[in-house]
Amino acid sequence: MPRFHFHVRTSLGVEADDDGIPFQNLEAATVDARASLFEMVADQLATGRRTTYLGIDISDDLGTVLAVVTVEEAIDRNV
Repeated sequence: MPRFHFHVRTSLGVEADDDGIPFQNLEAATVDARASLFEMVADQLATGRRTTYLGIDISDDLGTVLAVVTVEEAIDRNV
């Protein structure tokens, strides 16, 4: 099963995911990244803070970015 890495982009920089997570395919990884980003943004906003999250870059084991999930996309897909 392929492993995908979720590199979280924030206003402070990039939080690299060195471990990755196995998913059946890129579509499954993208769905999970959208849901994860939605939850992270919601948690920040629930505490009255402005979100620092910008998005998640999904890459393969070689570091090639295969998809990008933005905050706007995560919110639109989960409302």
